[in-house]
Parts: sequence; C-alpha cells; structure tokens
Amino acid sequence: MTQPPTDGRRRWLVLAVASAANFLTILDLWVVSIAYPALERAFAPTTLSSVSWILNVYAILLAALLIPAGRLADGIGRRTSFLEGLVLFGVASLGCAMAPTLAVLIAFRALQGVAAALLMPTSLGLALSVFPAHERGTAVGVWAAVGAVAASGGPVLGGVLIALSWRWIFFINVPLVLATVVAGVVYLPTGDARIRRRVDGLGAVLVFGAMALVCTALVEATAWAPARTWSVLGVGVLLAAAFVVHVLRHPDPVVAPRLFAARGFRVGAAGIFVYYVGFAGMLLGSTLLLTDCWHFSVLGAALAIAPGPLAASVASPFSGRLSARFGFRTMVVAGSVLFAAAAAWPLVAAGASPDYATEVLPSLLLWGLANALIQPTLFATVDAAPRAELASGSAVLTMARQLGSAFGVAVLVAVLRTEHTAGLAGLRRAWAVVIATAVLTAAAGLRGKAENRRQVVAVGQAT
Repeated sequence: MTQPPTDGRRRWLVLAVASAANFLTILDLWVVSIAYPALERAFAPTTLSSVSWILNVYAILLAALLIPAGRLADGIGRRTSFLEGLVLFGVASLGCAMAPTLAVLIAFRALQGVAAALLMPTSLGLALSVFPAHERGTAVGVWAAVGAVAASGGPVLGGVLIALSWRWIFFINVPLVLATVVAGVVYLPTGDARIRRRVDGLGAVLVFGAMALVCTALVEATAWAPARTWSVLGVGVLLAAAFVVHVLRHPDPVVAPRLFAARGFRVGAAGIFVYYVGFAGMLLGSTLLLTDCWHFSVLGAALAIAPGPLAASVASPFSGRLSARFGFRTMVVAGSVLFAAAAAWPLVAAGASPDYATEVLPSLLLWGLANALIQPTLFATVDAAPRAELASGSAVLTMARQLGSAFGVAVLVAVLRTEHTAGLAGLRRAWAVVIATAVLTAAAGLRGKAENRRQVVAVGQAT
C-alpha cells in the first residue's frame, strides 16, 4: 500500500483534488433537476417523461457501474482510473453542452454517468489512502461537506446558468475538469496498490443488469403501470440473487466477499441505504411542500432548501474529531435523533399557509446537522475494507447511497399515491416514513458499536 505522504500539505491537496471530483459528479446529479422546463422548450415538441431521461440515464448508469468501476480501479490503479474518469467526464460534458438533439444529449449524459462511476469510488479511495488512520475521519468529513455544497448549490447554480442558456449547466464543467486534471497529475500519488485479477465478465454483467433494472423500475415507477414496474423489478432482484450465488462460487469475483467480512463495513452499507431512503424522501417531501402546497417557484424552492445542505457542509468537517471522541454509535444515533426531529417538525408544524421561517427552516437546519453526523461516519466504514480494495469498498457504499435514494423516491411516491387526501395529508404520511428510516439508521448505528469494541480490543492485543 502507498504510504501517506510525509508532507501534510500534500495530503490536503490530494483531498482537494478528490473532493473536486466528488463535487462535479454530485453537482451534475442535481443541477439538471431545475432545467426540465427549459430543456422541454428547447427540444419541443417533446414530453417531460422524455426529458426526464437526461437525469435518469445518468443516475441509473452511475448506480449500475459503480461496482465494476471500483474493481477496475483496484486493478489498474486508483490514480489512473481517476484521471481517465475525469477526462471522460469532461468530454461528455462538452458533448452535452453542444448536443443538437435530445437523443444526442441523453447519449452524452449516459457517457457522463459512466465517467461518474469511475470517479466516485476512486475519489474517496484516493483521499483515504494518503491520510493516517487518526485523520481519515476528518478527510471523509471534508469530502462529504463538498458533496453537500454540490447538492445544495446544484439547483441554485442551475437556475442562474439557465438564465443564460441551458447549455451552460454543462459548459461550466469543462474548465473545472481541466483544472482538476492538471492538479491530479501534479499531486495524486503514483504507484498505488493494484491487484492482478481475472476478468469476471459474468459477474460484471450480472451486477450491471441487476442494478440497471432495479434502478430503472424505481425511477420509472411513477410513469409505468404497476405490473410493468414489478416485472422489471422482479427480474432485477433475480439477477441480484444470481450475482450473490456467483460471487460466493467464483474464485476471483467482481466483488470480493472479504469486503463484508468486517461487520463494521456491512453495518455501514446497510446504514447508508436506509438513511438515503429517508434522505430522498425528506428532500422530495420538502420540495413538494414548497412548490405544490405553498406555490414557490422552482428556483425559490431551491434557495429555500439550500440552508439544509449548507448546514451539513459547515458541520461535516468536524465529524471526524467528534467521531474519534464519541464513537461510531453515538454519532449515528445522535444524527438519527436529529433526522427524526427534522421530519417531525413539518409533520407537526406545517400548515396550508406558508410560514417558512418557523415551519420549514428549523427542519432543514436539523436535517443538515443530522447529515453532518451520519453521512461521514457511515462512509468512514470503508476504512474496514482491505487497503488494496478501497475503491471497491467505496463503490459498494456509494451504490448503497444510489439505491437508497432511488428507493426513497419510489416509496414516497407510492405513499402519496395511496393517500386520497391531497396536499399536506399525503406529505405528513411521507414524513412519518422518513421518521421510520431514522429509527432504522439508529439501529444500524447500535449494531456497529459492538464491532468497534472488539476492534479496539483486537488492536490492543496486537500492540
């Protein structure tokens, strides 16, 4: 394994490069969300469901390719995979910006999704590989904070750029990519650990098919008939089951079972999944309250929601120190309590007449603080993965986030569909679901404590 650089300044420069890539991939997941009306007008005559594939194809391919991309990175080297992913992301962004038709734009967005799958797991793996153990929590906190800034700033930045042209939401990536590539060539460590592996083509096909079908079914659940949704979802689940059997029998599978040998890693993956089910529900529920019930403009809603992610971005860099002092269980359980309070606030306080300062803003700030405690702590469980498989471990955790987000949207829409009373009544039921996910996230945190104690004992015995 590559040893952490002795120069502390260089470690932080590596983290800056990795965080820049994280910023780009998350920004492009959110910046398009506010551009739907402009894109629908630009490519008229077309439908909103067709335009939605500009976002959907990116999200689906990102989730489906994370695990194969993580394995590739561990095989050819995280630095190589990271730089190639950056270049591909820049080329795809330029193609999106210059796309003459909707079909061409969707094709380049698919290419962006492939590039993002290369970048996401390698960015966290590169950052962790150059930090000593006692600083890794802080590094993950900074990495998560940058992602929170991208999530909060994406819709707002999109609204500003669309005033010039929708093409600028993609053009803006090009200089950012160029600067990150140059910094990466200069500062990223060379000679990172690689694993010589057989090509597990069947495993890659199975995991891609399973994730693509499951995510497509969840994303399209609002537009498809229930029979079609359940059929596609069922095939995806069957492929996932076949993938598990394949992994257990293959001598060198696309996902090594030893990744899950440590309970801490398993707990992290499960916790990320259930937390992001609630995360997606909270985000969509808040958006629907502001736009559908209170009739905010799309840009106004984006600005109104921004304090939540911004609070997370301010608090996240401190999560590493807090985690080192109070431990995994305290961080996750405390964050889950705050998350439940964030969902309970509008459940109790929100009314038909808008009062943003008292009915929504406190909820968003609580959510931001909860995210700062939960997300970095759960993502830091990647440190339990073998050193040479950090990219694969990061890919599994990131895939859990993507699946949780897609499932959360599908669950929220299903809940709203079953609620015959329009408006706030349906949203209150949705916020109750978010509270349930907070309870499950806390349960994951409680499951992690015993493992932490055993690890401490084992380390003490070893030393």
